[in-house]
Amino acid sequence: YELYEQKVIKQGISGTQVHVHSLEGHVHRNLSDIREIIGRSVLPAQVKDRSLEIFTRLGKAEAKIHGTDIDQIHFHEVGAVDAIVDIVGAVIGLWRLGIEKVFSSPIHVGKGFVKAAHGLLPVPAPATLELLTGVPIYSQDVEGELATPTGAAIVTAYCQDFGPFPKIKVERIGYGAGTKDLIIPNLLRLTVGELANEDKEYEGIRVGEALTLEVNIDDMNPELYDYLFEKLFQGGAMDVYIQDIQMKKNRPAVLLTVQTPYHKLEEIRRILFEETTTIGLRVYPIKKYMLPYELLTIETKYGSAQVKVAFWEGRACTVSPEYEDCRRLARLTGKPLKHIYEEIKEKAKQDIIITR
Repeated sequence: YELYEQKVIKQGISGTQVHVHSLEGHVHRNLSDIREIIGRSVLPAQVKDRSLEIFTRLGKAEAKIHGTDIDQIHFHEVGAVDAIVDIVGAVIGLWRLGIEKVFSSPIHVGKGFVKAAHGLLPVPAPATLELLTGVPIYSQDVEGELATPTGAAIVTAYCQDFGPFPKIKVERIGYGAGTKDLIIPNLLRLTVGELANEDKEYEGIRVGEALTLEVNIDDMNPELYDYLFEKLFQGGAMDVYIQDIQMKKNRPAVLLTVQTPYHKLEEIRRILFEETTTIGLRVYPIKKYMLPYELLTIETKYGSAQVKVAFWEGRACTVSPEYEDCRRLARLTGKPLKHIYEEIKEKAKQDIIITR
């Protein structure tokens, strides 16, 4: 095949258009053929693995649509050289850029019908829609296919979140151009940068921004909260807690509060709607002021334990022994936990005065 690029203008915006010219004609390949092609290449192992992962995602989607086994699927459009170059090229690009996380806006899929190897298909194509299950999509006034199975497989293999633009420090911007001229710019924009640190130093205090989500629940099995907390923390929540409240008609209930970074809002919201009985939630921004702290190891007559020491205006103001260490020493020695806790706390205060 031959590969070349050119600069084009779409709605006044300059973008790079890449062309793949196949010298072999149109060839149908199955997954084992593509595995062999990629396996014989001299690409780095991580590029090969991720490329094959994307083709496997495609194969599973196609197999489900056609009601057959993945090894029996013959790739038509995606088995062609240009589709292989699209997928492997995307993987190489993200690998060479050193991208660690990928975020995307909701996917604009287009509308109407598209001509494929199996005939006319609705937009989005069945394989595209299958691959985008669980992903926010939308369709507006643009006629045609804006999201292909190849593109859907790539974006779902990489993206952690689909939603608002995350808070990042922008470093580079690139535009890739499609061939069709649409009523909107036919461009894919890639913005590369570092996630903005939501915490800043101000007079020795860390100041950060986050979101608080609240839901009132009066009809949920209490046994489910343990699993809910686990899911929320796995989803990126910074803090989760419940409080007893009294609702209308004097019904006892709980107020569930979750604090989360901005870029985790979509995931936390999904978990709350899926794992609780709530039918609505409240979201509002918060500002956090956090004292700097250190974790120190304290040697006591019972053994060593870690202590969290917070500082205000250069001096220690709060000393908190780590609970897990205190519990471990209480079990080892048979001493009351409260005595262990106080002993470690007092020893920590003495050590801090001596060393500072």
